[in-house]
Amino acid sequence: MTSSAAAPGMTAKCLRPLNWNELVRLGDFVEDGKEGFELWDGPRGFRADAFVKQIYRRLRPRAMAPGKHLKSAGATLT
Repeated sequence: MTSSAAAPGMTAKCLRPLNWNELVRLGDFVEDGKEGFELWDGPRGFRADAFVKQIYRRLRPRAMAPGKHLKSAGATLT
């Protein structure tokens, strides 16, 4: 049971495939067969290897290296 609408702007670069033993949860994506992805809105608790199609999850944002800070628009350097 997947959503009929494909997820706009989803690319394989921002998703990672689930391992066989990971549980599928709301917010995961299923390949739709046309190099696109559909948002999974079905029941939770199934292992990823129970699906015929590959299941994907969004990548977590990478943590910044220690000592590096984002520069804000109003910051001034001295």
